[in-house]
Amino acid sequence: MKVLVNAVSAKLGGAATYVRNLARSLDSLAAHEDRFVLVVPPDRAREIAVESERVRILESRAASGSYARRWWWDQVTLRRLVAQERPEVLFSSANFGMIACPCPQALLVRIPIYFSPEYCEHVLPGKTAAFRAETALRRWLVCRSAGHADCVVTPSDAMLADLLRYARIPESRTRVIPYGVPRARLSTVTLPPPPAAQPDRTLRVLWVSHYADHKDLATLLRAVSFLRERGRTNIELALTLESPRHGSQRGQHTEMPPAERQLLTGLGDSVRYLGVLPYEEIWEAYRLADIFVFPSLCESFGHPLVEAMAAGLPVIASGIPIHREICGDAAQYFPPRDAEALAAALERLAGDATLCAQMTRRGAARVRNFLWEDHVLRLLELLRELSAQRAARVAVAAHVA
Repeated sequence: MKVLVNAVSAKLGGAATYVRNLARSLDSLAAHEDRFVLVVPPDRAREIAVESERVRILESRAASGSYARRWWWDQVTLRRLVAQERPEVLFSSANFGMIACPCPQALLVRIPIYFSPEYCEHVLPGKTAAFRAETALRRWLVCRSAGHADCVVTPSDAMLADLLRYARIPESRTRVIPYGVPRARLSTVTLPPPPAAQPDRTLRVLWVSHYADHKDLATLLRAVSFLRERGRTNIELALTLESPRHGSQRGQHTEMPPAERQLLTGLGDSVRYLGVLPYEEIWEAYRLADIFVFPSLCESFGHPLVEAMAAGLPVIASGIPIHREICGDAAQYFPPRDAEALAAALERLAGDATLCAQMTRRGAARVRNFLWEDHVLRLLELLRELSAQRAARVAVAAHVA
């Protein structure tokens, strides 16, 4: 089986993590006769550094230009590449696919902001008219791409349910294949005593993500501010952002609303900026934390949730459907955007060593449902199904001729 993987959008965040891990796993988990050609941004090509008989990497800057340029890539340039490479299956790994693809196509829909009720209710109304129009156009294009795909893949039931609010896709052409963490990352170490066992020790709270308004960092900043105002000064919030002195050059802080930047500045030395960490280094951040917090308004899956559970951390998350689907009873939940409730949840975990230990045990059991190797094997199974369907159609056409 030969597969062409269109991953030109894998520039940062979960998309970058996904294609990097996928490239490395295909080399070890695919059948010996399978071949994969991955088209990725230059930064990912340097990071992946996988070249073997089975996996070949091509570079493209298609997602770095205008939106029209990206659409031209998906519909014209990619079509030429399909004709050149002659894959049995095209795997479009990020939301937009080819219309009338000449070979079977699996489309991974992984962006929640076009379809999430929470985002559409709480964030989108505050955007400019131009942004809202662009979002509507992109939503339409994703739905059109999904309508032309042989199979639409989402990483969660919640993501699929949100997509189906807008796109009419037969159930037979959908598949939920959850992401996960590598089996080798499952925690086997003994964590330090929880903060409740050492009342004077600094409470170390971790947030892992890139900055985006739907990540709702502001609610976490307000919650930490509330705790400091109530006398808990021994709290440290670790963020995977550049410090303001450097972040403004990269756009992380300049895109924050002024009120959110003010909250961040007001926390002063309580905030530790970890910077944008490579995937292999992020695990050290989990190891050094006491509690992981994920306040997002919408996600397609939420890699950091399973990473935190794998690392043995108690998790606090906003109570949106996707977080409950992933964490089950292995997290403490708070109403989205409710900073007071989040502050109370932090206080509760910080003061209850038994509850922390219970959350850690539940997380360790829960995360075994979300292993990266399982994702890759299920994806390969789907791609082989599509390849077999193509072979059957070719055989029928040859017989008729």
